[in-house]
Amino acid sequence: MSGFFVYNTPLFFCPDQRKFYYDILSSTIEIMASDPLEILFGNQARVKLLRFFLFNPSTDFTFDEISRRARLVRRTARTEMNALERAGVIKKKQIYQQLEDKDKKVRVHGYSLNKKFPELQALQTFLFETAPINGKTVLKHLRNAGPVDFVCLSGVFVRDFEQRLDLLIAMKKMSDKKIENAIRTLESELGMEIRFAAFSSEDLVYRVGMYDKLTRDVFDYPHQIIVDRIAIKDELPRR
Repeated sequence: MSGFFVYNTPLFFCPDQRKFYYDILSSTIEIMASDPLEILFGNQARVKLLRFFLFNPSTDFTFDEISRRARLVRRTARTEMNALERAGVIKKKQIYQQLEDKDKKVRVHGYSLNKKFPELQALQTFLFETAPINGKTVLKHLRNAGPVDFVCLSGVFVRDFEQRLDLLIAMKKMSDKKIENAIRTLESELGMEIRFAAFSSEDLVYRVGMYDKLTRDVFDYPHQIIVDRIAIKDELPRR
């Protein structure tokens, strides 16, 4: 016979009661194990959208662009964007967009960050500091594109927003489509656009040896090498 114990006193329930309490316990464990920001802001979709707008403060987006780049179901995106608009975090306005099948730009609804939101700076700082902007998150997504030989973090990942690149990647066998998909998925999680360059391992070694400007723009400034199976570090000037 099964039951729950309170202060060492067994409490026995019928099967329906056991299922009821089991569901409560499971829900509690799930909540405790989830992202604290999801609990604070309601759900993962809202956190994604908040980061998306806060990390792209000067850009207007259509609803389709937002739902696609944040990788959210349209209904979910609509619900959460309505909530953010009511809260005053984002605003809706008319923008002009060039459509593929149109010769002229057409007027459509656009959404952007409301820069007059009273707590904007505090919210922006908080969400950036709590975003999973680290090597572990990057590698988790890049492994979906295949084995990587070299990964270097720069730019936004080292809090240097003026750099030309945020991510430098090298692989023996490259698939542009898989790398693109991995980066876009990473972008949707972080809520920001990532500037990246991907090369074959052989090409990257050659570029570093030739003091290629693109690679110098990474290695001459703050950066963090998190994977190096082709000994790029040995090719870099000693500091």
